[in-house]
Amino acid sequence: MVAHWIRGLATLIFLPLLAQTSSEKIMLWPTGSGQTRQGPSVVMTTQGKVTQVNAPFLTLYSPKTFNGKTVLIAAGGGYRRIEQAKEALPAAQFLTQHGFRAYILTYRLPNSHWPEGKDVAMKDVRQALTLIHQDNPYLSVLGFSAGAHLLALAINRAEMTPKDDKAPLAVEGMALIYPIVSVEPPFNHSATHRVLAGRHASRQEEAKWSVQHAIHDHSPPLFVVESEDDPIAPPQNGLLLHRAATQHHVPMTWIRYATGGHGFGLGRKGLANSAWPEHYLSWLNQLPAHNCRGN
Repeated sequence: MVAHWIRGLATLIFLPLLAQTSSEKIMLWPTGSGQTRQGPSVVMTTQGKVTQVNAPFLTLYSPKTFNGKTVLIAAGGGYRRIEQAKEALPAAQFLTQHGFRAYILTYRLPNSHWPEGKDVAMKDVRQALTLIHQDNPYLSVLGFSAGAHLLALAINRAEMTPKDDKAPLAVEGMALIYPIVSVEPPFNHSATHRVLAGRHASRQEEAKWSVQHAIHDHSPPLFVVESEDDPIAPPQNGLLLHRAATQHHVPMTWIRYATGGHGFGLGRKGLANSAWPEHYLSWLNQLPAHNCRGN
């Protein structure tokens, strides 16, 4: 199918998914900050894939009755696109139906030659967390594929935290769905590796972009879902994450399905992985509400 370009999320035709939910667009950075470019906020295909971001932003979806907890969502796409329609929007619909506020992050893509280089998407995550924490003290995150990789690194990498940050951007928990975890051999053939580490990366560079090395004693609890037949993020990714979590005494709920492949969103009809959202909901409701703004 030939893709047509749509200028800006406001024109999306697939938003009937959330027609019963109020939404608000929140720009991450003010005009003139050096973090935006001229032109439309995003370029998107008719299939709901964001392929260019000139001005990163959050879209807030509010439930009819708020339960006091908020989730930041980041869809994947190998850092070359963002699968909003396939992953983020269905997740937001599911969460708002159960009383959660849902923020969808539209982050800048590292391959778009921003001055900050490859850290640009992580900078957007930290700015998003800063903005969300102002009104939402009980916050967790939900990421898919490269979006899971992005959230996990941005939250856990120590060098991403400014030394003068008086309000640590802690979260109650991290849900990582078919996550890209490692870009070290033998997992150095993914789009995430090509965009972030580069085709001729050193072992040090590959380690820098591998999530398992960022987990530490104060990392938030983990909820991980993957398939044993995933050709893009093989289940050994989850094993690496589990070892790191065990080493640092980080609670981890780990769900593995025999089939499902990669990119199954909220699950494929007729497959066992369609049950993961309900397991995720139980995990969310059991998270201790520590008021992360005050950690």
